[in-house]
Amino acid sequence: MSAGGAVVRTGLGIAAVIAYQVLAHHAVATPGEQGLGLAMALIPPLLLALGAAAKSPRRAWLLPLWVAGACALWGARTPLAQQFEWGLYIEHASFNLGMALLFGRTLAAGRTPLCTQFASMLHTRDGSALAPAIARYTRQITLAWTLFFVATAAVSTLMFAFAPIVDWATFANYLALPLVGVMFVAEHACRRFALPGERRAGMMESVRAYRASSGAANAGRT
Repeated sequence: MSAGGAVVRTGLGIAAVIAYQVLAHHAVATPGEQGLGLAMALIPPLLLALGAAAKSPRRAWLLPLWVAGACALWGARTPLAQQFEWGLYIEHASFNLGMALLFGRTLAAGRTPLCTQFASMLHTRDGSALAPAIARYTRQITLAWTLFFVATAAVSTLMFAFAPIVDWATFANYLALPLVGVMFVAEHACRRFALPGERRAGMMESVRAYRASSGAANAGRT
């Protein structure tokens, strides 16, 4: 994909996320918008499930199963719409717990922490080992990201249970993602002090290295 195409695709993705958050918050904050709220709760997981089914070798039966599930949800739309806030909460908590699992499972014995994997792609193109200080730091950052997403899910759960629903929606839709940006800025500042002599790569460089590594691995398996 060309650089311009990547920028356009990224911009469209950001616009879609912003539109989703605005519409989801509007549905929670506005009486009578249960239908919109249910759509915001169901469309993302349905699209993800459809994409996974279409790419699966078992799509011959997964796609009909997806259609059957979508039809069942449509048939139950009226009672589901009355509790659409639960769908939005489950979606938000599941995303953050999923991200925590993505980072946290790489901290298990015998595995390479996710941030260490990124650092290896950027700093050791020749296959050599990372410097001990970088390996130690990236393990700590992987743990920090794991705890960050667990904390976000915990705050979301507590606010959903005990705070007014509009306050929860404000946190989930308007604060949670900016906090990810704050986390990136804080990590960048910590890195300047923890690894003062090391080259600092940006997030997009890390993503490109990860995608290049994944593409090479996939090509090697085919």
